[in-house]
Amino acid sequence: MSTSSLRRVLLALALMACGAGAASAQSDLGGQRAGTSSGSFLRIGVGARSTGMGESFVAVANDPSAIFWNPAGLASLLRREVAISHVEWPAEIGYEHVTLVVPTQKLGGSFGLQFGVLSTRLDETTELQPYGTGRSFVYSDMVAGAAYARRWTDKLLVGFGLKYVREDLGSDVGGPTTSAVLFDVGSIYYLGLGSVRIATSLSNFGSEFKPSGEYISPYSGERRIFDGYDPPMMFRYGVAFEPVENAHHRVTAAIEVNQPADNQQLLKAGGEWSWDRRFMLRSGYNFTADDLNFSAGAGFALDLSGTRGQLDYAYTDGGFLGAIHRVSLGVRF
Repeated sequence: MSTSSLRRVLLALALMACGAGAASAQSDLGGQRAGTSSGSFLRIGVGARSTGMGESFVAVANDPSAIFWNPAGLASLLRREVAISHVEWPAEIGYEHVTLVVPTQKLGGSFGLQFGVLSTRLDETTELQPYGTGRSFVYSDMVAGAAYARRWTDKLLVGFGLKYVREDLGSDVGGPTTSAVLFDVGSIYYLGLGSVRIATSLSNFGSEFKPSGEYISPYSGERRIFDGYDPPMMFRYGVAFEPVENAHHRVTAAIEVNQPADNQQLLKAGGEWSWDRRFMLRSGYNFTADDLNFSAGAGFALDLSGTRGQLDYAYTDGGFLGAIHRVSLGVRF
């Protein structure tokens, strides 16, 4: 990248950061909408590589986790890939996610399939038995879906996805279940200035989560209709580029803005250094979050007989929640 091009990229990044800061200052009221959506597990980032970069990944999105961050990125995958991700969340909550990507020449793009499950076991409590009833139940969330992406031009990638989401809110002890069908859409555009690309994505757009039937109070017998809650819709936009890229070293820098439907804006930035595409170090920061703001990680890749395997780890500082650990395993064949 030439010096003049680099200056224009840095100016664009500065303007983007300033614009995001001004917009955030005007939208602090968004924080008052916190807690007004359902399916909140859909906010948990998928993939140790992307979260190691501070979740600044909408314009990077060049591995199977793109199905979560920006489905358009699936079009950049030219070989079959499978990725398995595990997140160890606080309070003994585990989240497992699997993605399979299959390129197809006939349709000129790539298909992606995903399946994820978050689950934990809780002790049942009631108003009259706040220390427990002696019973426990499983709380679980599930997402299953498909996505398709293709290159519309040599500079533009476009993708979209469809997914089914289900929440089990303690059906073992009479709790409700909810479900919804949600949509994702995204794009990545290369500006023609070195590797600079800009990207946008809209995730979790669809119908509200509303339990069927009605609630009957075990004390008064009163009957009530369940309320419905919107999904955690998220709009992302950002920019990424490689300020250093040669035979042995590659540095990726990214910055993005997130606008959730039920909270204030978030400004994130991250980077990744790669040596011979075999060893990677990453770090990122969420500038507007009270917790879960600093992330770091590393990865190691190995090629063997035409198959490439990659192991990634990410650490996120959860503040008073404690450390959050993620591990991902990917295979390209």
